[in-house]
Order: sequence, then structure tokens, then C-alpha cells
Amino acid sequence: MMVKNHLIQRRRMLKRIFFALLYGVLSAIGVNFFLTHANSYSSGLLGISQLVQAIGLTMGIHLNLGMLVFIFNVPLFIFAWRVFGLSYIFYSGLAVLFNVIALAIIPVVKLVSDPLTNTIVGATLIGVGIGLCFNNGFTTGGVDIIVTYCQRKFHKNVGFFANVVNGLILAAAVIAFGPSRIVYSLIGMLLTNWMMDWVFVSQTDVSVTIFTKQSDKLIPALKTFTHGATVLHGIGAYTGNETDVIIVVTPRSQLVDLRKMVKTIDPNVFLSMQRTNVELGVYRRHSL
Repeated sequence: MMVKNHLIQRRRMLKRIFFALLYGVLSAIGVNFFLTHANSYSSGLLGISQLVQAIGLTMGIHLNLGMLVFIFNVPLFIFAWRVFGLSYIFYSGLAVLFNVIALAIIPVVKLVSDPLTNTIVGATLIGVGIGLCFNNGFTTGGVDIIVTYCQRKFHKNVGFFANVVNGLILAAAVIAFGPSRIVYSLIGMLLTNWMMDWVFVSQTDVSVTIFTKQSDKLIPALKTFTHGATVLHGIGAYTGNETDVIIVVTPRSQLVDLRKMVKTIDPNVFLSMQRTNVELGVYRRHSL
């Protein structure tokens, strides 16, 4: 059992490192290949860094984008360390590090000239990368740390909080450069947040209802599941046979594991699922 748990932890660690690296590459490609050529600012801290870099250029100051991303992340990682712990910031730190390195290594290349195409492709790549990191229990650094904290505390989609931050970025861009640059930035930010929400299935809660005649076997197994369960005793209206009803609320990302566990114990189980919103009570999402 200890060897199996060690292998699971090792596989999980390698999986997180892979997605941290993937985000770094996708984000750098999105900026250097696409957003730069549309004069479009990304969402979050990356967009803030782009804006500061652009303001610096107007004053004849050439600031390195990767270095700005690194510097702005320092106070936010201190906050994340105190709130989420060392394991959380380790993978987030890797995501930021890979992003900084990729921004420096990947050249600025103009693949297409249409600004709308550049905005759509670049924003999509960044949104997918962020969502994949969130799904694996860590952020991409920057304001995503604050966004994740608010999402866990208030049970709102990450896109909601990200839009608030992006609104501030757009307001600063208008003040600095006028309204001409915000159209494509707004499109890109909204698309990034939409893709982030779409990929980030862990933030979606589902209510699972299990109808079984083998609750005596299922209940011990469910005690090892991350979330609790409530058992109701019922009677089938048609057959008159006793049937237990078990209700579980869980993030959508853990639905596959729950379904597999239940199906293995009771091949004849009837299971239904519907999306739900947690409003009150003690409920904590656990990362994969």
C-alpha cells in the first residue's frame, strides 16, 4: 500500500510539473507570437507587466517582460505561502519560472497580421494553460493567487474575479494610451477568462445521487472519499423493494473517481448527477 501511494504521489507530482511547463510555453507563445502584434494586453499579472513595459517604452525605458512578471509575483507568492502553504506555491512558482524562461527563449514572431486573429489565438492559448494549472491544484502566479483565494472563499467562478482585475487593467490602459488599444484587449481578456472557466472543471460542483441495494458495501468505501455522503432509506414505488439513496456533493473533476468506485462495488447501481451551487455549510474543494 505504501509503495502504491508513493507511486500515486510521484505521478501526481510529475503531472503538475508537466502542466506548469505547458502553461509557461503556451503563455509565452500566446504573447510573443500573437498578442504583441495586436497591441493587446493579456489578463492578470501578465497584462499588467505588458502595460508597464509599454508605458516604459513611451519614456524610452526598455523593461524586460519576463523580469517584470517575476518581480510583481514576489509579494503575491509571500501571500500564497501564508494562505495556501509551501506545496501550493512550489508548483505555482514553477509555472511562473517556466513562463519567464519561455518568454526569454521564444522569439517574437509575426505569424499573421490580422489583429483580431492574433488576439483570439493568443488569448485562447493563455486561457487553456491557466485552466489546466487550476485543474491540477495550483495557479499560474500573479493575481491568479488572489482570484483562487476569492473563488475558494466565496464559491464564485474564477472568471468573475479575473474580470474585475482586468477591468482595472483596461482603465489604466485608457488613462495611459487612450481608448484605441482597449478593444482587442477586452476581447482577449474575456476570451481568456471564458476558456479558463471552461477548462477549469474543478470549480464546478455537482450533486450525485446514488440508488443502491448494497449500501452496506458502499458506505465504508465512501468514508475514504474526499467528501462526505448522506444516506437516505427508501422504498421503490413500483417494486416495493428497499433501496438506499446516497447523496454526495463533489467537484466535477472528482466525479470520474467516484463513479468508478461506486460501479466497482455495485455493478447494478443507478447514478444521477446534476450541477449544484454550494451556498452554506462546511464544504472545501480539494485539489487532485
